[in-house]
Amino acid sequence: MRRLLAVVGVTLTTAVLGPGSLPATAAAGTGTLIINGVPHTDPHGCYPSNGFLVSVVNRTDRTAYVSPNGGCFGQYEGWVLPGGQATMNGSSVYID
Repeated sequence: MRRLLAVVGVTLTTAVLGPGSLPATAAAGTGTLIINGVPHTDPHGCYPSNGFLVSVVNRTDRTAYVSPNGGCFGQYEGWVLPGGQATMNGSSVYID
């Protein structure tokens, strides 16, 4: 039960603060993050999507967070787990 509460707490904190508020890790994600057809090898940080609809293919070992605002600010619109792909509304993508 404690583990479940810890996971829910982290999820709620992330949802309220947004991914830009999370502490950065020392290493970049391993793999390739493809945003609107543009590959980013071993990505880390915030990437603009140059539009209001973003297609994300996440071939990394990290979760990618899609923000409706430029600069990865605000509550995220959604996320793409490692190995996943999605198209959604968004103006930037954050990965740590």
